Amino acid sequence: MRMVRRWSGVSKLALALSLLLLTGANVSAGTLVTYSTSGTVESGGVSGSGVISFKSLTDASFNSPSFFSLGDFQVAALPTGTSTTYTNTPFSITLIANQVDGEVPVPNGSPIVISGVLNGTITGGNQSTVRALFNPIGEVPFQTGEFANVLTLPVTDIYLVPSTTNNGVTTAEAHLRTTVPEPTTIALFLATLAGLGLRRLRSPSAA
Repeated sequence: MRMVRRWSGVSKLALALSLLLLTGANVSAGTLVTYSTSGTVESGGVSGSGVISFKSLTDASFNSPSFFSLGDFQVAALPTGTSTTYTNTPFSITLIANQVDGEVPVPNGSPIVISGVLNGTITGGNQSTVRALFNPIGEVPFQTGEFANVLTLPVTDIYLVPSTTNNGVTTAEAHLRTTVPEPTTIALFLATLAGLGLRRLRSPSAA
């Protein structure tokens, strides 16, 4: 009976340790991120007057993990009867993490540059067939202080509205997931508990 109780106690300890490790190794931070962006639309591949620009953000914020805005594509109106065609016109958006939980991050893995091309035609003030196609980035990991981040693009193909819809504004979005590595002190504490459990298992007095 003592052997059964001893193994039962060690098994419970091992289970508790496993649960703590699984929940503590990758903790969602719910972290306040303050950031800025800057974007450019190049002139290459533009036939006609350039009417698409990018509206950047300054000191915007959100609580990670979350979707968030990278800024807006802005389409201006053309005179009636005129058009501009975009053919693989490059654009780029630069993301900079300014603060994390109110602190300037060191190290800071940003800036991160996201790029793509525009294709389609703007006609007059109320017609657009332009699509913004982002280059695939997959999952982009980067560090901000003690926080580990993963940046993704939920939508990589967006359609730009004409000037008569939402004032010609189309938002580009991204997603950020932030985690905090398990503190070394917790890892050492759990290791100590595991060692005590093994000593109990091996102790002759426990027989």
